[in-house]
Amino acid sequence: MKISRSIKHSITSLLFLLWLLLNNTTVFANEVTININDQLFTVKLAITQAERSRGLMHIKSLPENSGMLFIYHEPQIISFWMKQTLIPLDLLFFDSDGRLIELYPNIRPCVSINCKMYTNKTPALFALELAGGTATKFNIQIGNNFIFVGSK
Repeated sequence: MKISRSIKHSITSLLFLLWLLLNNTTVFANEVTININDQLFTVKLAITQAERSRGLMHIKSLPENSGMLFIYHEPQIISFWMKQTLIPLDLLFFDSDGRLIELYPNIRPCVSINCKMYTNKTPALFALELAGGTATKFNIQIGNNFIFVGSK
């Protein structure tokens, strides 16, 4: 029996949400811990369209080892901009296996009317925003994977 890619991606998303419910007590606070390159990050989840649209706009500071993980229903081309973002950010795109496929380091806030768009070239299931310079600081590179860390 052959399963379509769309169904596989839907199953991946559902399994992820089930895993959150079963293994992470902070899911109801809309935060999870992830591990990238042996570094732990506590990230807020952006699952709904409204959460993804708002992102980290108007945030004046970001605690070290924290960020926001954007989760999509299926792999896709995603565009971000830095309008109304007050701090520099690293933008990382991950495929459905959690493998880093694209990285925009240390993107500066946009202070003009016409803001540059940052778009992945390969479909991504996840996007991650971290404080600017974090990827360089922890040697996060294309090909690194992220994994969800359960609560103790």
